[in-house]
Amino acid sequence: MKTPKELNNRKIPIVTIDEPLEKFKDKIICPDKLNKANQMLKTAKLPKNRHRS
Repeated sequence: MKTPKELNNRKIPIVTIDEPLEKFKDKIICPDKLNKANQMLKTAKLPKNRHRS
């Protein structure tokens, strides 16, 4: 296993992205699920803060 210092000094990235995945870059794959998630985020409420500072 490499140390964090060795990983930080690498010239080549550890993660590579497959070229065929570029076709999905600007495409919405599941529009119905995306709309549902956006609606849930719009109506979600944060819990009340119990700690006073």
